[in-house]
Amino acid sequence: MTDPVRATPDDSTLVRIRGLTTVLNGKTIFDALDLDIPRGKVTAIMGPSGTGKTTLLKHITGQMRADAGEIRVNGQNVADLSREQLYKLREGIGYLFQNSALLTDFDVFENVAFPLRQHTKLPEVLIRDLVLLKLQAVGLRGAARLMPNELSGGMARRVALARAIVFDPMLILYDEPFVGLDPVALNQVLKLIRTLNQTLGITSVLVAHELEAIKQVADHIFLIANGKVVAQGNPMTIANDGSPWTRQFFGGEADGPVPFQYPAGDLAQALGFTGAAK
Repeated sequence: MTDPVRATPDDSTLVRIRGLTTVLNGKTIFDALDLDIPRGKVTAIMGPSGTGKTTLLKHITGQMRADAGEIRVNGQNVADLSREQLYKLREGIGYLFQNSALLTDFDVFENVAFPLRQHTKLPEVLIRDLVLLKLQAVGLRGAARLMPNELSGGMARRVALARAIVFDPMLILYDEPFVGLDPVALNQVLKLIRTLNQTLGITSVLVAHELEAIKQVADHIFLIANGKVVAQGNPMTIANDGSPWTRQFFGGEADGPVPFQYPAGDLAQALGFTGAAK
């Protein structure tokens, strides 16, 4: 088995993960995971289904606590933060959900304004200006009064992105942002991610499976399997690094280091056959 790739310390790291260990329902999700996410870059987290990619995002935001290890975001140990400190940290983190998670009873403007109304006491005129600026950034200022059911999938994703950047966050976490998008909407979202990252100096973390899309936007890829980083590298070259992990994942092979069969006991015993037929 290929040795896991160890992360290396970097002064420009925004998120530093060391020895992260998580066990859920008896299954080891992370096994002393080490990973560094650099400031101002787009980092992709990839891996087979069930390897804990979304769980990793929840650890970064403090929604879940690990069994062991440490996560530091902008120098702060997430596990040591008080409730107030954790809420303050989260104000600097935007989150784009896989299904956009728009509030169906609110129009586009109010969806983007919602975090401002919940967490600040800004005057209405300033809220209005901030929301319109964020909608302008994603190309949807003209759609401010549309309801979520009037939006296409790509438009809904862009509204959710406008909401994610309404606090000018230092970090945006994207959970499967490309799912269900047609080619036009996909290219629009890809362009937005890269443009926002460059113009606002944001650090972006993408959980996704689409390598061709990732190649267009990411600076670095981490491939996670069996609880560890098993490969990492440049999006244009990682698929050809020769390791069995990348060969299986990016080549779509059914079996390899990640088995097709989920661990189980003996089939014959499960079916009630206790011996050979006589």
